[in-house]
Amino acid sequence: MYLIGVASIVRIVIAATLELGNDEVYYYTYALHLQSNYFDHPPGVAWLIKLFTFNLHFQSELFLRLGSIVCAAIGTVISFSIGKKIRNERTGWIAALLYNTSIYASVISGLFILPDSPQIVFWLASLWLALLLIQSNSARKQFLYWLLFGAMTGLCIMCKVHGGFLWIGLGLYALFYQRRLLMQPGLYIAAIFTAAIISPIYFWNVANNFITWRFHSERVEVHSFSLDVDGFIQTISGQLFYNNPFNVVFILIAVFVYRKRLFLQKPAYRLLSFCGWPIIIFTTVISLFRSVLPHWSGPGFVSLTFIAAAFIDERLQTKAKTAIKVYVKGAVVLILFVLIAGLVFINFFPGTTGSKEAASYGDGDFTLDMYGWKSFGKQFNQWETQAIDSGQINPSIKLVCDKWFPAAHLDYYVARPMNKYVAGVGKLTDLHQYAWLNTWRGGLEKNEDALCVIPGNNAEDPKLSYGKYFREVVFMRRFTVLRGGKAARTFDVFVLRGFLGNDELHGQKFN
Repeated sequence: MYLIGVASIVRIVIAATLELGNDEVYYYTYALHLQSNYFDHPPGVAWLIKLFTFNLHFQSELFLRLGSIVCAAIGTVISFSIGKKIRNERTGWIAALLYNTSIYASVISGLFILPDSPQIVFWLASLWLALLLIQSNSARKQFLYWLLFGAMTGLCIMCKVHGGFLWIGLGLYALFYQRRLLMQPGLYIAAIFTAAIISPIYFWNVANNFITWRFHSERVEVHSFSLDVDGFIQTISGQLFYNNPFNVVFILIAVFVYRKRLFLQKPAYRLLSFCGWPIIIFTTVISLFRSVLPHWSGPGFVSLTFIAAAFIDERLQTKAKTAIKVYVKGAVVLILFVLIAGLVFINFFPGTTGSKEAASYGDGDFTLDMYGWKSFGKQFNQWETQAIDSGQINPSIKLVCDKWFPAAHLDYYVARPMNKYVAGVGKLTDLHQYAWLNTWRGGLEKNEDALCVIPGNNAEDPKLSYGKYFREVVFMRRFTVLRGGKAARTFDVFVLRGFLGNDELHGQKFN
């Protein structure tokens, strides 16, 4: 409980003082209109945001991230329970500690508001139920565990489709080591439970020409067998960093040592391995040919962390006790350093580490994804009021954007404070959820004027991007945002005159 309390306080402080990242503001748009599925992901993250913002009554960064902070606390409790189940209470404590030292579990899904935030809770709950299932000798209890497993995995998939790997893991375990499970009716009823829970994803895709499946299959489909060595190295290094190098080393050593020293009962070891390795292997192999995100494999590493926790507990009873404690402390120090250094650097580093060219100022500085938007929103609000008063622009003029980033940032930090919204103009594959938002909010009328904003760290030529959709593109003003007293990034504002109505999003409705 002390661990949960201290970790939650740290997360709350950071959540309240750090601007939302690219993905976070985009998932905020999910909560604006609840759907049974979305272009990119199932609706779990939207429900989470709706719940902890009290139906969007409170929309600060802290409340938008509050759900993920609560999920991290719940994940810590379940981690302790799994560790205690597979070995003892000290293993549970170590598992909870490793969970909170993982950048993936503690920050990516435990601080930032992402689909991984609710996913990891249901993943851990499913893992816990699977362990209870394979270790129970009561047919009645096993039937109940099957039903709960089916429900939890269904909810996990409703957060992110990666939850399907839980069924793969338990299925492989049953096939290779406990075939009697395949004869139990509970398995098939559980599968029906899962199918029923995730059925909204299917019906939404039927109504939308299976757009989600086509989009994600394109992301992982291998079109040629030319190796992407750089992508593979980035994925491996990303997995190492996101899951804390100390934790990954513990996992690898534990797996290597297990053959010589059984510090964990075989059924638990096998199940955890089958639930962990497939998603890691899948992500890593795909990275040889296509670009992937290293955090996709995060739940797999979390599953294997329990093997590492059992190994650490066993080592604490030997002469290696001092060394093990040092390594565990190293994992704690690393996560604290990442959190503190990251917060200080993002908010206070003087200027930018990116480009100093006028047209692309700040380009290449990833920290600007979470800095400068709030300041720009205030500057833009003042300028627009003056521009309207002077007759330069129409009072009802709308903001438009041709890509989901930076559209979502503009929506949250610029348009929302002025009770306006951003309309998407361009291609579905560039705008994602904005195709549906346009349907509900209303897009642009033909011949209507609009404003667009080009951030320096995401520079593009507006005449090339918007010139094909509008008759004229006119530069209005450049804004500069400071950090640490020095220029960090720029924002260029343009007036787009005479919408032609010829883009992919207008003229059609999305279900």
